[in-house]
Amino acid sequence: MYVIIIGSGRMGAELATGLSAEGHDVVVVDKEKEAFKWLGTDFNGLTIVGTGIDEDVLKKAGIEKADVFVSLTSVDNVNIMAAQIAKEIFKVQKVIARIYDPEREYSYHEFGLETVNPTVLSTRQVRHDLLPNSLHKLFNLGSGEVAVIDVKVTTGLAGIDVKSLQIPSKFKIIAVVRDTETMLTDDNFFLEQGDILMALVRIDAMGTLSDMLKDKAGMEA
Repeated sequence: MYVIIIGSGRMGAELATGLSAEGHDVVVVDKEKEAFKWLGTDFNGLTIVGTGIDEDVLKKAGIEKADVFVSLTSVDNVNIMAAQIAKEIFKVQKVIARIYDPEREYSYHEFGLETVNPTVLSTRQVRHDLLPNSLHKLFNLGSGEVAVIDVKVTTGLAGIDVKSLQIPSKFKIIAVVRDTETMLTDDNFFLEQGDILMALVRIDAMGTLSDMLKDKAGMEA
């Protein structure tokens, strides 16, 4: 996936490094060169000095082939303008704008733009919106052979019971976050779209789990 992120502050940098580490092509644009320090030394994407409302800068960033465009500057007006340019002029399929004023959120949605509010959303939730079918490893346990992960339930997985997703000795769902409530589950717990699964998985079973979730989602879609 080709992702352009406008704004290399803490949120933009964390999102960029996370997506880059997962193997996606990431370009970060910021008007201040010093802002790229937040990316750290592990970031292997591209950085461009400029603004997200400059079409020449966006073309240099490769917007014509971008799958996702995210504007995360500290200025609402810049984010909305950049997002509109990406969506209306360059026809980017997935466009997200950061906002600070929640009262303006409705007007943004009227333009067909998705929004994130830093006071209520975390970087992990933004990643879920960008990559709804992917697995997000939170941390390893013990020797590192087992990890705690979270998985967002998309339309294809809604209505499936927990039992049908378990992989004996390899993958176990331990809780489900629904809206703001965290619930412990049993085998007869049925999932709803938007749920976040908290689970244990063996590291060597991550590929098997990913394939299984994709197959389940495809069967149920």
